[in-house]
Amino acid sequence: MLIETSLLFKTLIILSGQLGIIVAVCFYCLKRARIAYETNTSFMGLYFRGAVNMKRKLDLIPYRKPKETFPKNMLYHSGKKDDEIKTEIANNQDEVIEWLKKGYKHEFIGTDYLWPIGIFWFICLFGTSAATSFFDLSILIKATLFTATSISFGPLLAFIMLEMDENDGFTALKIVLAVTLMTGFIGYGDFYSFSENSSFGYILLISLFGLIIFNFARFFMEISRPKVRISAIFGAVLFSLFLLYDFDYLEKQSMSAVNNSWSNALDIAFILYLDIINLLLEILEYMGE
Repeated sequence: MLIETSLLFKTLIILSGQLGIIVAVCFYCLKRARIAYETNTSFMGLYFRGAVNMKRKLDLIPYRKPKETFPKNMLYHSGKKDDEIKTEIANNQDEVIEWLKKGYKHEFIGTDYLWPIGIFWFICLFGTSAATSFFDLSILIKATLFTATSISFGPLLAFIMLEMDENDGFTALKIVLAVTLMTGFIGYGDFYSFSENSSFGYILLISLFGLIIFNFARFFMEISRPKVRISAIFGAVLFSLFLLYDFDYLEKQSMSAVNNSWSNALDIAFILYLDIINLLLEILEYMGE
């Protein structure tokens, strides 16, 4: 006899599985970075320096390694077009210093794999959003896109943590876990109908647009670090409220047996997934230097 599982169970299985993939890939990349540091080799095209943080814990710092042997190519970028790069050859360290004084930079060895991974992640994220929101695709296609998004985000998260301090990154993960459990308990519990309050929904939507505009403006204008941190606090609170809203939405969807399908569970899991990832990124933004 088959026992029908609830929509909540299906959603949490999918959500925990996808978040587990991110954490597993992230920790794998952090471990490989530690091995690369200890063996003085590269990982993902980057090398790593070791530093000690305020808590006397090892902090790995990724960097691009310049060529160590001569002759070396010294590059100068005019800042207009990518193809307008001048190349000069330095045959010794004195010539390297001279070219550096004139604004030239080292040519780095190896290939940076993070950009291709980032582009692939963005395509998969956009594809999963479209598949779960606008198209009636099979659950296999949606699950494949969802999983590819999680796998490709793992390395990006690892290097975000490495750029700030992976030890603080672990703290951020714990905070996100605590907030998710708390908002899940409140949102799914019968305390208040967050998803049925249209005013609350509009406030969240308007606030989200404001946060997007602020972050978009950062590409074109210099914004002080204190203002960025205030924005990160605002974003963390905002996505915590989104979790309340979406967990309550899950509870309302669970009331109808018609909605109890794996496809619907995947759609809701992806919504919660986006809330949690954005919450994590805002906390990491606040904790970063």
